[in-house]
Amino acid sequence: MKTRHDVILIESSTPPTVEVDFDAAAVYVRFRRSKVAKTIVRPAGRSIITVDLDRAGKVVGVEAIGETEVQIGRILKHAAVEAPNVDFSRVRYTRPVAYTEMEAVA
Repeated sequence: MKTRHDVILIESSTPPTVEVDFDAAAVYVRFRRSKVAKTIVRPAGRSIITVDLDRAGKVVGVEAIGETEVQIGRILKHAAVEAPNVDFSRVRYTRPVAYTEMEAVA
């Protein structure tokens, strides 16, 4: 990860997994599976945007709460996160794990 004027740059080209929770009006753009060591809150108007970082300072994911539609470019812009090497056409969209687990029980 390189920091440039408060912008966090993701160097990986691996497409993220996007977890969408329409009930909570939340979106989580997961770039890696890693334990979160720090969360940064970014100002975003009507939404709450947070950036989760691991111990090495690499982006684990970006969460947006209060979103009525999924616009990854807008979410990353407000989070001050850039991923120039990622092919976003290969992104996987999923429901949060909790939903999948609840459906299995029902």
